[in-house]
Amino acid sequence: MVPAVRNPTTIDPLSVARRAADRLAQLTRKNGRFTYRYQSDTMEVSSGYSLLRHCGAIWAMTEVSNSLGPMPHVVDAATRAMEWLIAEKILPYRDGQARCMVEEDSVKLGGGGLAILALVEFAKAKSEERFIKLARDLGDYILLQRKADGDFIHKRNYWTDKPDAFVSDHYTGEALFGLLKLCEATGDRRWFDEAKSSELRLAERDYGVAQHSHWMLYALEQFHRMDPQPVYREHARRIVDNIIHSPGYRDTRLSTPLACRSAGLLAYVRICRHLPASASTEDEIEKCLAVVRDNLQLQLAYRLSDGGFARGSDSNEVRIDYIQHNISSFLAYGLMPNSPPLITGKKRSR
Repeated sequence: MVPAVRNPTTIDPLSVARRAADRLAQLTRKNGRFTYRYQSDTMEVSSGYSLLRHCGAIWAMTEVSNSLGPMPHVVDAATRAMEWLIAEKILPYRDGQARCMVEEDSVKLGGGGLAILALVEFAKAKSEERFIKLARDLGDYILLQRKADGDFIHKRNYWTDKPDAFVSDHYTGEALFGLLKLCEATGDRRWFDEAKSSELRLAERDYGVAQHSHWMLYALEQFHRMDPQPVYREHARRIVDNIIHSPGYRDTRLSTPLACRSAGLLAYVRICRHLPASASTEDEIEKCLAVVRDNLQLQLAYRLSDGGFARGSDSNEVRIDYIQHNISSFLAYGLMPNSPPLITGKKRSR
């Protein structure tokens, strides 16, 4: 047992997620853009912006409202952010019905995936079909980027349509997860079939294992939920094993690497809980949850009094994606049945 110290405090993970969603709503300006990054001690706002993180923030805050709501002020803020995105940044691709999200001159695959996630989750709150229609159009763009090996072109110049050599560790998982959520929202099996065609090729080469890809774990959980085949859970298990046995990400003392692994491990726990009960499966679940609980307690060290999350490693910087990723992990843990409470004021094992 980990020895407790004086005056331990029980933390409700759902309250953490709710308060963080409140903070994202507060950071949403009247024009729909977020106050993207700032120093929490001085409130000095820094330059820079990311449309991918804009979409991720909408997705996270709306998911909290849909799961724990009603939170009308959060949905109102998400509405401003979504309407700005649609009006300013989502454009036709070539001359077809496909749409893409354009940031400066670039179209990034992960942006399409995250925009789909935001639109699908937002559509649940607003019950407006136009958001699902736009998500379909973004899905069409993603499919146009697929290569013979199952992966995708990650970046293009919008104006010239020239592919870029840039490759992200995250974009493929974001795109697949978006396609699967689109299938779930529409009932159109085409999106699942196209995503599966990619996944079968990616699994053969252990895609995302070395990177501890939480986005692939999100996607693999969705695959398994829709079509419970061993290939998905085995691919997920290899990613999870690498997370558990390679804990060097903790040494960075940064909140986001912790949060991403926590959320990914919880996706795998959900896969395991849909399997027939067995001693080996229960052992896998407990190993994952032990790491998650330790990570979440480390993440709490970077939580601020206003509900936001700082970068960590002696940095006071707050950015909307730091909040987003922490929301996802605390929300997922809190929604999981029979999850033990989180206790602060305890010595943590390493």
